[in-house]
Amino acid sequence: MTLNLSQLYYFRTLTQVKSYKRAAAELFISEPTLSVAIKKLETELGTELLERKRHSITLTPDGEEFAECVELSLSNLDAHVEAIKRRSQERNNVLRIGIVFSAQQRIWATMVNQFWMAEGVDPNSVIRQGTTGQLIRALKHGEVDVIIAGSYPEDPELVHYPVWHTNVLAAINKDNPLAHRDSVTFEQIKDYSLISYTLNGPVGDDTKKLIDTFGLKGDFTFPNEPSLCSNVAVRPDTIALVCDSWLAFGFDKVAIVPISDAPRVYHQFWLTHLSAFPKGDTLLRRFVEFAKNYDYDSLPCDFVGPEMNRM
Repeated sequence: MTLNLSQLYYFRTLTQVKSYKRAAAELFISEPTLSVAIKKLETELGTELLERKRHSITLTPDGEEFAECVELSLSNLDAHVEAIKRRSQERNNVLRIGIVFSAQQRIWATMVNQFWMAEGVDPNSVIRQGTTGQLIRALKHGEVDVIIAGSYPEDPELVHYPVWHTNVLAAINKDNPLAHRDSVTFEQIKDYSLISYTLNGPVGDDTKKLIDTFGLKGDFTFPNEPSLCSNVAVRPDTIALVCDSWLAFGFDKVAIVPISDAPRVYHQFWLTHLSAFPKGDTLLRRFVEFAKNYDYDSLPCDFVGPEMNRM
């Protein structure tokens, strides 16, 4: 059977208006063209679908059954086509970006705003925040177009690019004399009760490198900056190793102090998108290229500094 979509759309329109003349006008074709298409359709099916009267048409029993089938099929097809078109339009007009909670807002907000300036249009971004795991699931489910996360799994469905990074800082209770220094070293803090991120989490590999490099010992089981700094706030003898993240700067009893001998790059942030990338010159593709090549080092350091810690 060689039915085509044109025949089905012709037949549906004809059954809706019940007039060859009106149907041909709505379809922008001639009546003879419509008549030939319907005849070919009947020949393909081996049955008459319509009874043509002087001023209208009626459906045969087979025609009524076929009309129901055509309406259901085309309605379903039209709905999917519209959904695909809508998503395509959104990809070319709206950026849905997922960003981990710990990412410095000033960095990604500046980068995204400068992208829209380069595009020469008003900003049209939808920002969603969450954990790395939550954002990867959202990306795979089509809920966001691209994510900025703190780690990535080895996954053939995903493509990753390094963007900016953060350094490691010491979160110190303000009753501890070290809190008032401009900086500390690992040698100065290693005899305190050290705590840091869980070794099984997004910052686990980074923390392992510090442990191995500087011979650190402590409790490395904490999930995030708020949990680390909360413990420091109530325990003067405890020092936490934390990322340079805004989440660490909201505790009145905690000073955030640079570590002078810490590696420059502690925790890397990654730009991630699906390997099934939209083809052509899309908004998403332009954003990914912009974010990959953006000069993050040109932005001022996010670290607040000892002068703020003393206030």
